[in-house]
Amino acid sequence: MVAVHYPLDVRCPACEDARLDKHGNCHTCGGIWLPEDQVRERLASSPAFTGGRYGERHCPACDETMDEPLIFDIPIDRCVAHGMWFDKAELELVIARSRVDGYKPERRRRPQDSLRMLVAAVEAWKKSD
Repeated sequence: MVAVHYPLDVRCPACEDARLDKHGNCHTCGGIWLPEDQVRERLASSPAFTGGRYGERHCPACDETMDEPLIFDIPIDRCVAHGMWFDKAELELVIARSRVDGYKPERRRRPQDSLRMLVAAVEAWKKSD
């Protein structure tokens, strides 16, 4: 894996005034910006992109509005040309789901399933502190 270093003036897509460090990390919100090839290297299987819509966040490289696809049912922000933004703990969840043999995106969820997923995401976020 080739290390990508970012200039220190690249702003965080999630925070108004925070900047990314040279490795793409935001020390304010805990998110990380990675080129797509580096994301793919970390996954055990090809990303399962599902859904998606236009987001409100802007790419730190080109300032264009990013898309919001789901990868393994985790919503992320993606600039097709430059990379992906993962909020705190999202990258770890995507990596974990990529290791589930035969993972299939949910087609239709019951309300109680969505609540369980929300609780699991909050617990993963708390553990990453």
